[in-house]
Amino acid sequence: MAKINIKTQGRSGKVQYIEGSIFKKNTCEFYWEFGGADVIVTVWFPAEDKWDAQYPWASGRHKEILTFVANELRRTQAPSSTIKWESDRFHLVQA
Repeated sequence: MAKINIKTQGRSGKVQYIEGSIFKKNTCEFYWEFGGADVIVTVWFPAEDKWDAQYPWASGRHKEILTFVANELRRTQAPSSTIKWESDRFHLVQA
């Protein structure tokens, strides 16, 4: 079962996607930063063409994992927000 873990350092930090068993965990880590105006937070990730090299254990799962991370962040941190996608980041935006 997959989960996310949020690490905060001031106005930014890391969000981790974690899956696997207690014996072998696989993790993706993404930088996030609080936004301004209507942007609550922005999370950066490797573009699809760089994903497999950075996370070989998650090869071909770029969209699946990032969708999970975005939906979990929205659900747990900003349920009334909307997700806006770019090629190497997503934003949680006030609805």
